[in-house]
Order: sequence, then C-alpha cells, then structure tokens
Amino acid sequence: MKLRLDHPVWRRLAPALAQGYVRLLLGASRSSLHGDAAGQVLLQSPDPVIFAVWHCHLLASLYLARLFCRAKPPLVLMASPSRDGEFIADVARRLGFVVFPGSRRKGGFRALKQMAGYVRQGYSVGLATDGSRGPVHVAQKGVLYLARETQVPIVPAAVASSRKIILNTWDRFEVPLPFGRCGLVMGAPLRVSPEDRGEALEERRRLLEDRLNRLFQRSGNLFG
Repeated sequence: MKLRLDHPVWRRLAPALAQGYVRLLLGASRSSLHGDAAGQVLLQSPDPVIFAVWHCHLLASLYLARLFCRAKPPLVLMASPSRDGEFIADVARRLGFVVFPGSRRKGGFRALKQMAGYVRQGYSVGLATDGSRGPVHVAQKGVLYLARETQVPIVPAAVASSRKIILNTWDRFEVPLPFGRCGLVMGAPLRVSPEDRGEALEERRRLLEDRLNRLFQRSGNLFG
C-alpha cells in the first residue's frame, strides 16, 4: 500500500520517524561549537536568551544548541499554523521542546506574550527569524519585539553540515546527513532597547538580518 504524504497514517508516523532521525543524526555525527565568543558564553550559561535562526536551520540548530546548553531549561518554540508548522511542532515536542502555536493574526501576538512570560521565568526561546512563509532570509520583527519586551539578548546562530540534502521548499530547508560533521555557528549577541522604535527598531532588524546572513554564508563554507 502506498501512503500519500497527507495520509493520516503517514502524518502520525512521520514525526516519530523524524524524531528518531534527529537522534540518529546527532549520535552518529561529530558536533562542534564555533563563532562569536560572547555568543558561546551566553549559550552555555544558565541565563535566558533568544535564539534567532533562519527557518531552514530551525530544528537542527536548536537541537544542537541543547547539546551545548545543558544548564538551561527546555527551549520554548513557536510553531506556524501551517501543516509544515504542525509537523515541526510535533517533532519538537518529542525532542523535549515547549511549543506554542502561532497564527497569521492575533494568535502570533498572543504566543509572543506567552513566550515573554516563559523568558521571565528563566526559559530560553528559539524563533525562525524569517517566519513560517518568508520572504526567505529576511528578518521579521517578532524576535525584536520579544527582545525589547523582555530585555533578553538575541543570539543569532546557523548550522554547518559536512553532509546534507537541501529540500525543494520555499526556505530550501537543510537536512544534515549522519556520519559527518555538524557545527553550531554562533553570532554576536544583539540587544534591543526599550526606546528602540520606528527607524531605530528597523536599524536593529537590518543588523540582525545582516548577522544571520553572514552566519549562513560562514556555515556553508565551514567544512569545505
């Protein structure tokens, strides 16, 4: 029997298979930490941070982050309301993350408020900075609003893989392959002042976007 990708049986099985694959990947790969020293210190400290990544690196980067930040509570994520978002949310929960559903309207704002509450309790959060539908590699302002609300630093990050496949999706989602090298590349932390609004906030957005794109380029060249 051939199962379509939208078949209910496949939709139940796929998250468990993806969870097993992620665990296999990290168990059968050599993982390493690279990049900005201050970003690495914040990653490994018990203090809360906001991990900012591009959507194509979301699960791999945050699970790698957990390997290097065992002093922190489980990471908190916000999932998109799409079918892909539901899939990622299911996999993330199985891997030990706390997941909130977002939405294209008010739900996303409510989820940010909920995440801010978790940050104030000492949890770190992770966000796909280009959102659930793009444009690809263009930073949206949700992560900046969260940083301004909580006064917690944003730590940009990217994933480097010596062996990977790139899916034909809007974000060119990267899937690292086992038996290679995986690296988490940290960027310089970025803070958002309570006074950062209007053009000042837009400048912070452009700075974050530039740092993430530089990290993305570096991650692509890290292992040759």
